[in-house]
Amino acid sequence: MLKSFHISNFRLFQNIEVEKLGRVNLVVGKNNAGKSAFIEAVELYASNASPSTLLDIVEARQESWYSEALPYSQNTSSNFLRHLFFGYKLPRIEEEGITIGEKSSDTKLQIKLAAYQNKYDEEGGIRRVYRVYDVHADEDISNFDFFVISEEGKKTRRLIKLDSYVRDIKRSYRLNYERQESEFKYIWQIVSTGNMPNRKLAALWDLTSLTNLESDVISALRLIDKRVSGVAFVEDISKGRGSDNRIPLVKLDGIDEPLPLKSMGDGINRLFHIIVALVNARNGLLLIDEFENGLHWSVLPKVWDIVFKLSERLNVQVFATTHSRDCIEGFDTAWNNYPTLGAFFRLEANNGAVKVREYTSETLSDAIDMDVEVR
Repeated sequence: MLKSFHISNFRLFQNIEVEKLGRVNLVVGKNNAGKSAFIEAVELYASNASPSTLLDIVEARQESWYSEALPYSQNTSSNFLRHLFFGYKLPRIEEEGITIGEKSSDTKLQIKLAAYQNKYDEEGGIRRVYRVYDVHADEDISNFDFFVISEEGKKTRRLIKLDSYVRDIKRSYRLNYERQESEFKYIWQIVSTGNMPNRKLAALWDLTSLTNLESDVISALRLIDKRVSGVAFVEDISKGRGSDNRIPLVKLDGIDEPLPLKSMGDGINRLFHIIVALVNARNGLLLIDEFENGLHWSVLPKVWDIVFKLSERLNVQVFATTHSRDCIEGFDTAWNNYPTLGAFFRLEANNGAVKVREYTSETLSDAIDMDVEVR
């Protein structure tokens, strides 16, 4: 479990540190203060700077766009990866890049640019690749390759070649997902503002159904509708026969025909995504962006109570964001019931600089009681 977290040169974070993290962490702040970026940084760290995760992060914000009107150099990875770095600008070769990791760690994960030169033997038959730490402006770079790399201590990995097309990167790295998984620092699940894709949700439910955790999911859904007694996934025929896109149905006591979960409202759908992701993040991390989406204020304290209970039982560390005061009050209620498990901090942006303000359970409760703005 992460006990603290440091981020520098990532998105709008030039340099921030969260001194103390808990089992369940809630991140707040105004629009464009960095709440979603903080979740992204944690995911990037958990994945050990996996190229697939780098792509997922930029694609989620539509930063990997392509235009036939632009020249080749502006449609390659160097165009979209710059969005990850502070100031939307790629660092120079060997210049300090993104640094993320626990504050107390001496070997944080670094993401930067590096140059490699291809050298051949006298017959031109055997190629050797050397890392070049100083590339001069007037130097012939025709036999150089430039990469986004990750460094941690003495370990270096080449992640993405800078002159690659987005589609080529996908083809290369997504096919090697299983190999990358063994290099992850943590397993994790992420629930975005728009929930998980149905295909992923169905796969996670397949791992959950017929296990002891299925009853935990059903119990959570009963917070919204006490009649829920079961869940099953079926083929979505609107996508055509043979589609691997499945949708969830729920069984309600007193009603013979199962109903699509989607038809029962955004709240129960959101709750299903959160709890299914949580029970599949055992011994890892759960990341939730805009926790409160679709959930009525009256149910939030009970949802937080379930999150606190299950995260402790399953050894899951939760990171969530919100801009809802009702969500914060629900979190505060649960935190008071589990005083050793929570952490709450606010990201404050001022003139382009982001600072972290951390709260204790007592200071958060006092602020809520006195109607002080903490969002």
